[in-house]
Amino acid sequence: MSKRFTKIICAAVAAISAASIAFLPACKTKWGGVSGDKDTSTTVSSNGGFLVETGGDSDGYVYFINGKVSNKDYNTFGSVLKGSVQRLKKTDLAAGAYANTQTVVPSAVYADSGNLNAGIYIYGGYIYYTTPSTDKNSNGVVLNNVLEFKRTKLDGSDTSGALWSTETLSVDYRFVQPTEGGDVYILYAVAENLYGTSATNVHSVNCSTGKNTIIAYNVADYKFDTVDATNPYVYYTMNVPQYLGGTNYEYNQLYMVRADASTPREYDLSDAGDTRYINYGSYVFDGISTLRYNSGDVNQFNYAYNSDKKYEVTNADLKFTLKWYKDGKLYYTRQTNDNNVTFHTLKTADIDTDNDGKVDDSWDAMEKIGEQDVLVNSNVTTEYEYVTLDGDLYAINATGSGVTKSKIEDGKIGDALYVTEDSAGNMLKIAEEGDHTYLYYSVTGGNGYTINRVAIDGTEENYSKLPTTSEPELTYKTVKILDLDACSDWYKPEFVGDKLFFASETDAMEHFNYVMVCDLKGEDGIMSNTEIDELNKKYKAVTEKIEEYDEKENADGTKAYAHLSNALKYLFYTGDVDYIDKLVNAYVDIEGKDKEYVYSEASVKIYKEFAAAAGDDWGEYQEEGNSKIVNGERVYANSREYYYSVVGRMTEDDRNALREHFKSDYMEKYPVVDTSTWWDKLSTGGKVGTVLGITEGCMLVIGGGVILVYFFIWRKKTGGSGEDRAINVDLTDDKDMDVYGDGNGENA
Repeated sequence: MSKRFTKIICAAVAAISAASIAFLPACKTKWGGVSGDKDTSTTVSSNGGFLVETGGDSDGYVYFINGKVSNKDYNTFGSVLKGSVQRLKKTDLAAGAYANTQTVVPSAVYADSGNLNAGIYIYGGYIYYTTPSTDKNSNGVVLNNVLEFKRTKLDGSDTSGALWSTETLSVDYRFVQPTEGGDVYILYAVAENLYGTSATNVHSVNCSTGKNTIIAYNVADYKFDTVDATNPYVYYTMNVPQYLGGTNYEYNQLYMVRADASTPREYDLSDAGDTRYINYGSYVFDGISTLRYNSGDVNQFNYAYNSDKKYEVTNADLKFTLKWYKDGKLYYTRQTNDNNVTFHTLKTADIDTDNDGKVDDSWDAMEKIGEQDVLVNSNVTTEYEYVTLDGDLYAINATGSGVTKSKIEDGKIGDALYVTEDSAGNMLKIAEEGDHTYLYYSVTGGNGYTINRVAIDGTEENYSKLPTTSEPELTYKTVKILDLDACSDWYKPEFVGDKLFFASETDAMEHFNYVMVCDLKGEDGIMSNTEIDELNKKYKAVTEKIEEYDEKENADGTKAYAHLSNALKYLFYTGDVDYIDKLVNAYVDIEGKDKEYVYSEASVKIYKEFAAAAGDDWGEYQEEGNSKIVNGERVYANSREYYYSVVGRMTEDDRNALREHFKSDYMEKYPVVDTSTWWDKLSTGGKVGTVLGITEGCMLVIGGGVILVYFFIWRKKTGGSGEDRAINVDLTDDKDMDVYGDGNGENA
């Protein structure tokens, strides 16, 4: 009996377990890499940032980070979608097939807002990136404040372990490849305490061997290239100790080093005690004065130590201050003892002409100081962008109340000419497009980076004249590209040909920050300012027309198209016709087909015409130039998809949440109908009690069944012997009993 009872109990438990499992969330499918064509492109461009291109203009792929994530976001390898690295064929990009992406890196690629000059890189068939660690400490806490540096093959078939990791998320770094086809290095700088003293050090990690080398220890300052994210060079200044462990001289020294430097400078540190001096770099300038040098006040840290050469460059000690390093050009100041400051530039290509990673042997770190041209005869504190226009050098400034251009001549920055009076927050890009040089910039006060453009190659007359019918071109007037807002604490917007990519803070996307693409293809390359202006007008006409429905009234003052504008806004952003169809049907079902409720018959007719771009109000959008194919479907200019679209894929949860956001902003709620069951109406305690009661009842039934089975088996074995305990049933008819009474002779 005990065995049979055990089997019954086990069967009952199994049934309960099976019911419970049915309500468990399904396991996420593991990612299996990239299927289909492999990327065999040998050309890579735009390394760094959130987007990298391979191939030429019409072939290859675009690799991009699929939205901004935090270090605490979901990061289970193999099933990550948001923040993963996706790829899209350039042919699909040109065709508007923005959803035809594949996951290459199924991890959350993280970018700290304090270091947005790095990003993702492609070298030698691998994509390099950073991701928060998913390891746990002894207490089971995920170590997502640890940043891991990894690489994955372009076909996704192989992902490395951590090439290097750091316990700070805001480390200043680059992935660089100093020689074509050679090893890739992580070039980074960090403040750390290695020998009992805090110091800022520049490191280089060989991604093939894992070797981590301090190539400059205790630097006073350093600069990585903030424009060319692949630049393997770094400039830094070093103080010069009067005696090891003592005070420093007033002058300093300027050095340059490349990530693959392998030979340190040799110093005699036998009397140094605990002092450390590590330097793999080459002298650029030694600020020691000739007077001090020629008097013998030198030590092993000076250029040409023990040399008999006499210098007659300057009698003043010099202190070098690094300003910026951009696109291979260093901007720096030098200051004399009497505080005379001059501003200079220096090209890396001019001091390492053979590209071996070292300053040329012919470069004399003292004599060359006197040969450096002065750019400006004063200290420059504003971070200008410098651009050559018609052979002259100009300083572009966007830090004030507008964007200005100033010609630089004879060591002076000339008067500022206002290109636009927009309060620019950031200069995003300067680019030559067609016959003009354009500045892309953002305006302060928006959600993030608004995206504006103006040509900066004009004269004062160009910027003072208003466009006329004879001169309709808006080249020298600022235009804003639609209502786009790009995320301001992530990577700046990027272009692939005439396609603008940006992490969106537009239209509720600030809650999600996925990457979107805006097609700026014009008749001749990228759109002109006039074409952008026409696109803006088309966009504005739609939004204004939608609003007009809300203003129309009946003769009695009631709304002629109640709630229609909001319904059309929802359609404009989401294209979700099905939801409104269901909403209308739900009201019809409740109120009856002969009674209008929320949406009038006229409103329903217009919203259906809006969705189909048909009818008197919206039929014009069927005309040429008012529609395009996006993701295999025709969309019209009364849809947001016509202007800009998500590129890549959103998670199901985010997609639903985005629609819910628009529903809460624009849509009427479904009619409230009480469809709850008796179970729904129970309190939590009631549900628990019911479950326990049902479980207890099931156990009693099971127990009773077991006892009954046992009883019959016993009866069979005993032949029915023993006391007869049959139940007696009274079959007499109690005709005088009132079955409807309350027991007191009264009818209930």
